[in-house]
Amino acid sequence: MVVSAEHPARITSSVMGSMVWFIGLVVFLFPQVSPVKAAATPKRILALYWYNKDFPSNPAFDRSFQAALKSAPAGSIEYYSEYLESDRFPGENQSEVLRDYLHQKYANRSIDVVVAVSDVPLEFLLKYRDSLFPRTPIVFVAIKPPATNEPSGPGLTGIVLAGGYRKTLDLALRLHPGTKQVFIISGTLNHDKTYETLCREEFQGLDSGISINYFTDLSLDELIFKTRRLPERSLVLYIWQQLQNKGLPLESPDILAAIAPSTTAPIYGVADWQVGRGIVGGYLRTFETEGTRAGEIALRIANGARAQDIPIESATKVPIFDWRELHRWGVGENALPPGSVVLNRQLTLWESSKRYIIGGISLILVETLLIFGLVWQRAKRRKVEAELAVTYERLRLAVEAANAVGWDWDIESGRERWFGDLQTMFGIPSDTYSGNVEDSRRRIHPEDRELVSKAVADARQNQKRYRAEFRVLRPDATLRWIIATGKFYYAANGDAERMLGMAVDITERKASEAAIASLSGRLIDAQEEERKRIAREIHDDYNQRLAMLALNLEELADETGDSAVDVSHRFHDICNRIGELGADLHSLSHSLHSSTLENLGLVAGAKAFCEEFAQQQEIQVDFAHENIPHGVPGDVALCLFRVLQEGLRNIKRHSGADRAEVRLESSGEKLHLSVADRGRGLDVNMRSPRDGIGIRSMEERLRSLGGQLRINSRPVEGTRIDAWVPLKVASERVA
Repeated sequence: MVVSAEHPARITSSVMGSMVWFIGLVVFLFPQVSPVKAAATPKRILALYWYNKDFPSNPAFDRSFQAALKSAPAGSIEYYSEYLESDRFPGENQSEVLRDYLHQKYANRSIDVVVAVSDVPLEFLLKYRDSLFPRTPIVFVAIKPPATNEPSGPGLTGIVLAGGYRKTLDLALRLHPGTKQVFIISGTLNHDKTYETLCREEFQGLDSGISINYFTDLSLDELIFKTRRLPERSLVLYIWQQLQNKGLPLESPDILAAIAPSTTAPIYGVADWQVGRGIVGGYLRTFETEGTRAGEIALRIANGARAQDIPIESATKVPIFDWRELHRWGVGENALPPGSVVLNRQLTLWESSKRYIIGGISLILVETLLIFGLVWQRAKRRKVEAELAVTYERLRLAVEAANAVGWDWDIESGRERWFGDLQTMFGIPSDTYSGNVEDSRRRIHPEDRELVSKAVADARQNQKRYRAEFRVLRPDATLRWIIATGKFYYAANGDAERMLGMAVDITERKASEAAIASLSGRLIDAQEEERKRIAREIHDDYNQRLAMLALNLEELADETGDSAVDVSHRFHDICNRIGELGADLHSLSHSLHSSTLENLGLVAGAKAFCEEFAQQQEIQVDFAHENIPHGVPGDVALCLFRVLQEGLRNIKRHSGADRAEVRLESSGEKLHLSVADRGRGLDVNMRSPRDGIGIRSMEERLRSLGGQLRINSRPVEGTRIDAWVPLKVASERVA
């Protein structure tokens, strides 16, 4: 355009006017373009899976499905997924509960496309479509399409998985020439039966020289048993199977993985998730491909396409094989069809160890020299083994001479080997014996089995030495006491592998200890009887005689009158001394044998003695008791009373304390006595608190009743004596 310089203002105004008019026209014709785009609602796509998230096909399908959806503009697609798990929760009631759950969850969210992954979700959607998603198109990935495509409704389309079984079988027969029998593994669920029906249809017209057999409705044990014993020249085609094993659902991948290691015939499959679980391969459908294609179809429908206008597709089958299974069954890769995919390929020795091979070749000469060294070492080893055999024989003879038994327990097999003096200890007429570990446990006295089991478990768990004393019962009903020690040996992962140990017969030692304990108990009883006799003599004879002598002296003093005041005073002084002597004799009698303890019981006797001791020795004694039962047996009461006496006397003699604390209480089936002070104490590292006769006497008394004594003392901090006596052995002495 040529613009005249004479009318620049007019031309400019005309152009600007045209531009303003054009902009106004655009705004008038398209006033809602930008707001509509800004307020556009994203399309919602819901995928319904049959199995749980961990089922092998679901993660692969879901990853590729979401990847396809992400090709749409950001924010334009909302994706939801649900896992029906109807194989774990079957039944009409569960379906209705699931329907109500989905209805409530998505009541306020309009779903634009529903994707049914497998036949079960498809059947569920078609059954409850009117109440869940009445106006929502369906994309299915199923074994076979539904009966109708609903040309006038929301419509449905999808991918058909079935087919290709005959193609896989023909390939397997070509790779394994001479095959005579084919075994098809399928289940009894409707889903499984659909696969089986399609197989039967495809296998019609197969060579009559090949027998087709179906393993249907078998338990896992039966299936493993049968696949282990397949005849020669057989093939297995694993379609699908689900079953209950001991009340729990067992899914198809688990069943395949269970039967594959022990089968006697190669297994071919139908899906890529079966690769790596035992199948050789086949024309397999791939869930990544199906997920991508299902995502693309769902996007087309979300963008406005009608589902019924999109043709239903058949799943693509790809020849996929497992390299390990090919080698297991001797199938060469050159026999595979063109375009085959081989997974789990292991590198050749040269590919994986090229550097090591080169280095190894350079060391061959050195290794040749080492061979001569190994030959020399082998000769030396034989010599050592011979010496070890002699050493073992010496050990066996030493064990026998010591009335001992050694054992070696192989924990994995549960077998145990014994050697030594088995005749004396167990009554076994042999110097060696091998058997199950339960055999030795049955020889333990029933009352000691739990003790031994706990000791073994503690040593095994805490990796420490095992030690236990217990009784064994020989076949002739003779009891033998033994002491056993042992050690566990562990694998690198920390599991116990074996246990070695030694057991020594201590029956004679136990008998000696029992005899000593019995003698000690009888001596204590004799001592108490002598105490009682002396106390009665003092109380009934000497005390009475002193009392009579005191009365006679008082009468004689009264008869002298006032004539001999000096003599009278002496008489009265003698009477007072006789009275003091009588009181001392009474205290001595009470100390030797407490009538309060005998008449009123342990608590009253102990309390009375504490009060008397505090009054006589000018030491404050705080006495407390709790939960002491009535009728404490006499031997228990007397034992604790003597411990109390000795404890308070030791405080007076050695501690220098002006206060003592005594507590008597019941804890479970034991009585507990504690005597404590805050005196000078003693250093247990410099001297033993058991050097005195009194403490040894306390120990002997408690031991004779099955009790215990413990003394804790520190310099300047004081001393505490604790004694426990069981009530249940109150009147029994150790025999």
